[in-house]
Amino acid sequence: MKGDVMRARSAALAVTVGGALALTGCGASGSGGDGDLIWSMWIGSTEDQQAWDAVAAAGAEAAGVDVTLQGAPFADYWTKLSTQLGTSSAPCIVSMQSLRLNQFTDGLLPLNDLIADSDIDIDAFDEGALEAMAFDGQQYALPYDTGPLVYFYNKDAYADAGVAEPEPGWTVDDFEAAAEQLAANDQIAHASSVEDLYLEASALAYNGASIISEDGEIAVDDPDFASAVEWLASLVEQGYATRADGADSTADDNAFANGTAAGMVAGPWQVLDVNAKTDFELGITTIPAGPGGGPTFSAGSGFGISSTCADPEAALEAIGAMTSPDVLSTLASDGRAFPARTAEQQLWYDNARVDGVDVAMSAALESAIPLPGSAQGDQLNLLLAQYGAQMLNGDQPAVEVLATMSDQLG
Repeated sequence: MKGDVMRARSAALAVTVGGALALTGCGASGSGGDGDLIWSMWIGSTEDQQAWDAVAAAGAEAAGVDVTLQGAPFADYWTKLSTQLGTSSAPCIVSMQSLRLNQFTDGLLPLNDLIADSDIDIDAFDEGALEAMAFDGQQYALPYDTGPLVYFYNKDAYADAGVAEPEPGWTVDDFEAAAEQLAANDQIAHASSVEDLYLEASALAYNGASIISEDGEIAVDDPDFASAVEWLASLVEQGYATRADGADSTADDNAFANGTAAGMVAGPWQVLDVNAKTDFELGITTIPAGPGGGPTFSAGSGFGISSTCADPEAALEAIGAMTSPDVLSTLASDGRAFPARTAEQQLWYDNARVDGVDVAMSAALESAIPLPGSAQGDQLNLLLAQYGAQMLNGDQPAVEVLATMSDQLG
């Protein structure tokens, strides 16, 4: 990563990097020995690892102790974390996603008093990003990124098929017309996903369906949601979308990156990986809007402290640096995160290396609403992984699949 703060790694404050698949607490109460801090993070690629190594270095320098980064693929991360929080094996610094925050608050330390006693300028953060990392009046994490769900597309594939690039505000009719032209050029238009964030954003844009209420109650058998899923299934049937793979949460990303699919629902935090893995020109626009739809969900992530952390003051010092203007500026410059600090957001636009991204993001942000979390959110995602492909691939009607999932959710 670039930036002076990222390069300032003193030998006395070196960062120990855990293996990409090793999410295990080391030592008691999130300490790795001699007061070192364990930090857990989801890591999906070499580029991810490099980015977070540098963030850990900034946290180590500020706290005056080593910060040991330990990571796992996204899905595995949450499974492991659920067994660690509240125990002595919990990491001190915990990466947290807004959708899952209220599932883990019992194992996280409320930060209000710690922040009040620190020199962290809480007003410098985007208000929506802070709200996403809070629950029941308590701040449980400081956000590092935020942003709306948007639509990534392969500009080269669109050009090869003679398809005009989609403008922000395009509709499902526009999408289907583009998909037909792409299919005539032997190109699949869309990469299917059964992951909660992307599937729910697609449904909201299609007809306004939202299966999680603001208080976290899930109504997965909502008929509008079923209707949106049936539309997505129709794309698979027509050859406009890839078949969904519930067993592989990266299937849509891979299909887009290798050129199998010319588009996918994504978040601004994915720009770094996509630019690193592809040799085509990336385009970003809004998710196609259907009848009664049009808005998008927003989500974000941040860093909290486990309730069993032996040195929460040092952990907050590290987190303050890990969400500092310098660090978020670097993440924004690399396209890794749409910064949770408002003053640094322009840097993301300047360095995303995507023409017209500011127009697309501005349009998405205008209609974005926070995607609520739920205490049953992880269970919902597991059920989507188990059953979602059946309905998206047209093997079973969405209404029947969703009813089965609803019964299991209780």
